[in-house]
Amino acid sequence: MLTSQTFLYAMNGIYDDDVILAGDLYFDGRKTKRPGTKQFITVALAAALILSVAIAAYASNLFGLRELFFNPNRGDMPIDAAEHILPQSAEAEGNGWHACVTESYCDESTVLLAVQVSADDGYIVAPTDEDPGSPLCSVGLPGEGTLGDYARREGKSLLFTGVSFDSEPLGLISAGQRFENTSPREMTVYFEGARNGSSTAPEEITCRVVVASWFPEAEEWDEDPFTVERVALPVKLADSGSALLGTYAPSDPYAVPGLKLGELTLTQTPLGIGLRLKMTAIDPDAAARLLTLRLKGVEFHGSGSLDPNGLAVFDQGQGDFGEIPTIQFLDWDKNIIAEVSFQKIG
Repeated sequence: MLTSQTFLYAMNGIYDDDVILAGDLYFDGRKTKRPGTKQFITVALAAALILSVAIAAYASNLFGLRELFFNPNRGDMPIDAAEHILPQSAEAEGNGWHACVTESYCDESTVLLAVQVSADDGYIVAPTDEDPGSPLCSVGLPGEGTLGDYARREGKSLLFTGVSFDSEPLGLISAGQRFENTSPREMTVYFEGARNGSSTAPEEITCRVVVASWFPEAEEWDEDPFTVERVALPVKLADSGSALLGTYAPSDPYAVPGLKLGELTLTQTPLGIGLRLKMTAIDPDAAARLLTLRLKGVEFHGSGSLDPNGLAVFDQGQGDFGEIPTIQFLDWDKNIIAEVSFQKIG
């Protein structure tokens, strides 16, 4: 039988080596990982990914980037950022399905994209981190049972769908996806990436939509459980700009056990405050105690990733950190293990 484990093993080859797709996902500092999720990560510094894969729910409207922010943990998209959303028109046809890019947003710290995928009546569109054993609620369907059982009963096939990008042109540090079904045959994929803050955004990038079709009759491992299709869509970008708020040096570089803290950079973009903190692990075991960090006076709603041998990256912060930024470092029990102030140097 096609179990979750064998399905995910087979899915391991559907993405090219130079693209990224999220399995372990972070949202507002909380890690969520669905059972059976497989990671596809090839960006060296992607220590954590940034969006929760929310349970899909029906909606009467087609989702855009503004809807990405419509949840109680994130708040509304800032008006200044919404004004920089760039409408898109690229579309492509697959075998029984259609994909189109609807909107993009880009600044020094963040890139956002909305991609809509719809299929013929004989298909059910599902996220790539699901499998035939996933519950019906994963695509917004009510009732008990699995996607595979429902597909067999209704005589439909499953389309496991995701998007990906080349990481280098965008200077991506980490990235993730969120999936929202507007019906069993329609899904919007939100892509969000955290940029390194030093790369100039290209005027156009390529979005790859990858679809793996699973047919109910293909249950045995040696029957090849799905057919993979890929389409490439051009995406136009317009950098909305940012302002450097300052660079800072830690008052005590060794205040966090196992780490050496380096330069802190704070920027202002239309989406909010961006934080980049250089960190180096000098004792990996001790450094592994660190879960996350907080900039006092600022709440981050976007990306949040930690790499002890690179950068701590947080974006879309709202608040006021004052003249002297102070960062609290938290362990896995959410206890503060260190509080460090930073002095402005530039």
